[in-house]
This record gives sequence, structure tokens and C-alpha cells, in this order.
Amino acid sequence: MELSSLFPVIDDRATAKKVKNFFEKDFERLLRLADEQTSFFRSPNYDGMPKSPSTINGQEASVIKCITSDTAKAKSILSDIDIAINHCNKTYQTILFYRYIECLPDWRVAQKVKYSTTRYNELKIAALVEFAERLCVQKNHIDLRALK
Repeated sequence: MELSSLFPVIDDRATAKKVKNFFEKDFERLLRLADEQTSFFRSPNYDGMPKSPSTINGQEASVIKCITSDTAKAKSILSDIDIAINHCNKTYQTILFYRYIECLPDWRVAQKVKYSTTRYNELKIAALVEFAERLCVQKNHIDLRALK
């Protein structure tokens, strides 16, 4: 079996542009629709210890049933975004979280990851591409990849 059929050829720059557009336009609307804040997202974890999934208690489960379907869908997509970011490479997690969740300017994020502007811009494109690849395999299958 050839694995090349599993790996579509991705246009990195076009994918990065689609993901940036998603964060700039759709992300805020998802937060509002889900009635959430950016604090919904976990900051990058560097301790290397595995985390067990959170459990929902009975009261929380009953509240979830009362939520409108649009709100539930938005919350589900936000959860997918959180998982996709936190499954990325640690440097990419930092870039994505601080640039698109915390909305820090690029120069501040470059300082956080301790790279020059040029190298940071290359890493940001790679982070956006990895995010797109990880997001498309989550529960809601949101595909932001641009194929060649």
C-alpha cells in the first residue's frame, strides 16, 4: 500500500491564508454564537505529562441538552479548534495560541518563541498548515486546506 495517496499535496501559502481568514472572520463569530470567551481555550502545555480528558458531570450534561443546536455546534467546533491547536508541535502551539487566541501582534509572538521575524514568519505558515491538517480530522471535519 502506498502512503502517498494519504497525503494530498497542500499549497502551504494558500492554506495559511485560509486559516488566517478563518481566525480573523469566523472565529469571533463562533465565540459569540457559543457564548464563550477566548479563555475557553487551554494555553499551551509544556510539562510533557499526558492529560486525561475532562468528564462532564450529570448537571452539565443536562444543561448541554438545553442549548440550541447552533450553540452546541459552535461549541463543538471551538472544542475541535482547541484540540487541533494543542495537538500541534509545541512551537506551533505557542504561535497559534498567542497570535490567534490571545491576539498578540506578530512581533510579540516572535519574541515569545525567540525567533527572528523572518524565521517566525516561516514557522507561522507551517503552524497554520499543521493546524489545518489537524482540524480536518476532528469531529466536525472542517477542512481549511488548499490543495494544489
